Amino acid sequence: MKKLTLLVSMLLLAAGSLLAQRSVVGKVTDSSGDPLPGATVLVKGTSEGTAADDNGNFRINVPANANTLVVSYTGFTTQEIVLGASNVVNVSLGEGVTLSETVVTALGVSKAEKSIGYGISSVDGSTVSRSGEVNVIQGLAAKASGVNVISSAGTPGASSKILLRGNSSFALNNEPLIVIDNVPFDNSTNTVSPGDYPFNANLQGVNESNRGFDLSSSDIESISILKGPAASALYGTRAASGAILITTKKGNKGLSVDFGSSYSFDKVNKLPEMQSIYAQGTGGGTLNADGTVKEEGNFVTYVPGVTNGTPNSWGPKIGSANAPNAYDNLANYFQTGSTFSNNLSVSGGNDKSTYRFSYSRADQTGIVPNTNLDRNSFRLSGTTGSNVLKFTGSAAYTLINDTKAQNGSNLSGVMLPLLRTPASFNLQGGNGTGGYENTDGSQHTYVGNYDNPFWTANHNPNTSDVGRLTGSAAVDYLPFNWLTLTYRIGTDVYNDARKQIFDLGSNNNGGVGELWNSNIKHQEINHDLFARFTKGFGDINTSLLLGSQINKRTFNSVFARGQFLTIPNFFNLSNASDLYADQSSSVVKLAGVFASLDLDYKNWIYVNLSGRNDWASTFGPKAKNSFFYPSASIAFVPTEIMAQNDFLNYFKVRASFAQAGREPSAYSSATYYTKPTFTDGFTDGISFPYLGNNGFGISGTLGNAELRPEINTTFEVGADFKLLKNRINFGITYYNSKATDLLIARPIASSTGFGAFVANSGEMTNKGIELELGIDIVKTKTFNWNIEGNFSKNTNNVDKLVEGVDQFSIEAAFTGVGSYAIVNQPYGAIFGTKWKRNDAGQLIIGANGLPLKEAEEGFLGNPYPDWISAIRNTFTFKGFSLTGLLDIRQGGDIWGGTIGRLNNIGRTAASADRTHTYVIPGVKADGTPNDIAISPNFYYARYLGDAGGATESFIFDGSWVRLREVTLSYSLPKFKKLIQNASVYVTGRNLWLKTKYPGVDPESSLTGAGSNIGGFDYFTMPGSKSIIVGLNIGF
Repeated sequence: MKKLTLLVSMLLLAAGSLLAQRSVVGKVTDSSGDPLPGATVLVKGTSEGTAADDNGNFRINVPANANTLVVSYTGFTTQEIVLGASNVVNVSLGEGVTLSETVVTALGVSKAEKSIGYGISSVDGSTVSRSGEVNVIQGLAAKASGVNVISSAGTPGASSKILLRGNSSFALNNEPLIVIDNVPFDNSTNTVSPGDYPFNANLQGVNESNRGFDLSSSDIESISILKGPAASALYGTRAASGAILITTKKGNKGLSVDFGSSYSFDKVNKLPEMQSIYAQGTGGGTLNADGTVKEEGNFVTYVPGVTNGTPNSWGPKIGSANAPNAYDNLANYFQTGSTFSNNLSVSGGNDKSTYRFSYSRADQTGIVPNTNLDRNSFRLSGTTGSNVLKFTGSAAYTLINDTKAQNGSNLSGVMLPLLRTPASFNLQGGNGTGGYENTDGSQHTYVGNYDNPFWTANHNPNTSDVGRLTGSAAVDYLPFNWLTLTYRIGTDVYNDARKQIFDLGSNNNGGVGELWNSNIKHQEINHDLFARFTKGFGDINTSLLLGSQINKRTFNSVFARGQFLTIPNFFNLSNASDLYADQSSSVVKLAGVFASLDLDYKNWIYVNLSGRNDWASTFGPKAKNSFFYPSASIAFVPTEIMAQNDFLNYFKVRASFAQAGREPSAYSSATYYTKPTFTDGFTDGISFPYLGNNGFGISGTLGNAELRPEINTTFEVGADFKLLKNRINFGITYYNSKATDLLIARPIASSTGFGAFVANSGEMTNKGIELELGIDIVKTKTFNWNIEGNFSKNTNNVDKLVEGVDQFSIEAAFTGVGSYAIVNQPYGAIFGTKWKRNDAGQLIIGANGLPLKEAEEGFLGNPYPDWISAIRNTFTFKGFSLTGLLDIRQGGDIWGGTIGRLNNIGRTAASADRTHTYVIPGVKADGTPNDIAISPNFYYARYLGDAGGATESFIFDGSWVRLREVTLSYSLPKFKKLIQNASVYVTGRNLWLKTKYPGVDPESSLTGAGSNIGGFDYFTMPGSKSIIVGLNIGF
């Protein structure tokens, strides 16, 4: 491989002599001769571009191998200008028909939209910035078709997961590759847990950040979303799930200074409805001996050393002697958070060089007490060049400090003890610090084994300090007018130092005190070397791209734990008497060569043929360590050869076929020694080191020396229309994607000494349709009304697992429920206990009045939506603009474990209806209608709750309609020559939500972006809503 890369490099660098590039100047005006400030001028087939100044003037360097300018302006006809001998080009744009826009494609090459034969969506950076989201990934929600964003919570630093056209792997990462300024950018969500913890750490702990969080939206110019393998084929095995190309802002000729500032008021947006009628206790809602309902039970509370208390709220009515008052602990706990964001940039340049420097800062205070985040981002970019060479460079440094709180199935969490708190108990009713402590310093709590959520927020913090450096440098060399040689190097390095404290007295570890210190380091270096050849042959224009890529990624995670702390408030490992440490690391190397040929016949038929061959260190040593991925696309634009008319202004038909690979996880191809863990499924069990002895054993999973990449094969067809002088824009895409050779830990006979064998065995299909629409309802000089919308429907099916196996668990979940891959069901299906039914679907009721349960678990729901859609309305009047974005999701089932438990303990609003008996609809064993009355306690605890009830009872529809964004802005008039532009705005984020889901915001996910399972809610952190005020000003 090294010899091949060296040979290619020598051949490319051996080419010819130096030729000059040309500098072209001109002016962009409308048909009346008025300048069009900000008009975009691009050199076709390259990444060269600029914007016209306030007088419509522009200057652009045109490489010697290019001869066409693409000039565009919103609402005007895009023109392609073929350059002649003159270096002065004045362009007059006509209003109404935009023939084609320019988008960024793989490797940063700009192409006319009409020439692209596959689905691609573009999102403007200002759209993401105005969303009010600190996390750029979350800011993409509802912005384009085929994009599904899943949030984990509304707390500072919480992760967001993004999927393009569904899941296509059982065990590997299903998120797209993120590329910033042509350099891969790691977006991992790294969950830390001790090596001796045998369970799924995603079910508890904190909502860790996805590393896309490190990017400031104020630096983004545009985002291109490459949804299928045809679009992302040139990125090889890392982009089987698509790619997101982020282009950051660059400098232009002249000096400009831009400043932006915003402040948000953040509040919790949805919580379960709770009852405040009945107090803490037991025995209420049961039946008396005569069959009447015993509405009130016995009051029970926590008395240290006497009784442990109870989380149940089946006690007496509040207002009785033991429980005189009701407390709204939820309202008292969640606070009004805030996000204060500021950004400043300075840019400029001349005919030969440009630069831009930016600094941004976000200070976030969470809706949960003592949670916060500070992010500081610095970015510097520049270009310079001569008549022969062009140099481009950029560097960015991000520093993040945050404090998070515990989440999920966690006795030291926030939501579990908070939502279970009886309305009769005041969490701040103690006489000590903050009301959450007693005078002796102990916790003021309602049950002995739960931490007070105020106490846990202040005594069990999780802190993280992230430092991240990314950078790139590129050189373009133009030896001939038909050849451009490019070398690019990029790096991405970050260090994440985390500290988790469980203070003395915390119930997470029996009160002995515990400290976790962990450090995660990621380093990536990427080399690209390619040549671009362009040549015209009469009516046919050709462009050939040849290149190679070398990539190396290293990862290292070190974890240390100390237990049994001696000195209070001294959180240092030296203060612990029981120490534990572990470490994990990996190195992955990837090399590839690629080629891409573009053919253009008379600007109306476009063909692309591409291929990439990859070698990776993760492929099995006995497998063919070389895999080729082909791609082909074609686009027809009949309107280019039709007579112009006012109805059909633009029409394109496109089709593509492509394959892409996904590399196996590191070290899956061999069998290694590991530290064994022995557990009973309930406790943490035991592992080595044990009683001062260390030990290793052969891994229970047998490696496979013949591992090969997973393959994703996609066929796609689509069409795009522009009608009525560009007043109507419409696009439709259909795709059929087949993933094969999916990696599965295949069960094998235990007599082999192993439990599973990693193999390429599975198959999965995604089929879908995507629609995008834009309509200018009203378009005048002073008033405009525009509607934009998108619609996506993806149908996923698991086609094949392993011979003899029709289902397997993707990740461990909870007793009675899990997330599975099941043949002929969607990936990630919720699988759990079910009620027994007859052939007519009626529940079969037992002698005790409760339904009977099936002996085996079964399919309960699909956590992914049937379809998603978004509709944006934008009104502009002179300097005012009002825009609103509706986000719609239909389907997407959720396991509401929170509601199941709250029904069980009598805390839901519904469970307050306990004055009468209940008869569950169904039939008895003899087929007659059920008439057996049961108590309210039985009904809510054992039928609708998790006290032995089937999981089926708390599977809910997660559909929603939400007002994701609404913004009112005003652009101030220019102030002489000092202020070039200024605007003020007010944005509402998540202000309105309509859903039938009874828990927290159904957009939230317990397991976060670091997991391949979704649709689980077990005391998940809630989402948030915001009012944001902001100012942008340019000098």
